[in-house]
Amino acid sequence: MKKSIVLLVALLGIGFGVMSFVYFAYPELVGIERDQKVNPIVGTWEAEHDFYGKKERLVFSENGQIKSGSRVATKYKINGNRVVVKSSGKEIEYRISKDGQTLDAYLPRAGRIRYQKIN
Repeated sequence: MKKSIVLLVALLGIGFGVMSFVYFAYPELVGIERDQKVNPIVGTWEAEHDFYGKKERLVFSENGQIKSGSRVATKYKINGNRVVVKSSGKEIEYRISKDGQTLDAYLPRAGRIRYQKIN
């Protein structure tokens, strides 16, 4: 009886240890997204080429994207050099260069668009 209780406590301890390791080392496996301290897309970006005679400008903040002077509710999903931006029913994936100064996006009608960081 004593040996079975000791074995049960040991197995529970091992199970708890494995679960806590998975929870902290690989939170994606249990459905938790990692919090990124630095969001690489935050800032002002300007397109390299003109669209309709004007360069497009993107402004991202920690709280969301700013369009026409208004803040739009935005969620960021950061995965290495890729940032998926979800706002108002659409989702756009941006790729950031290693130096953090160039942003590439592929839009269905416009094709690939490259942006340069302004600040």
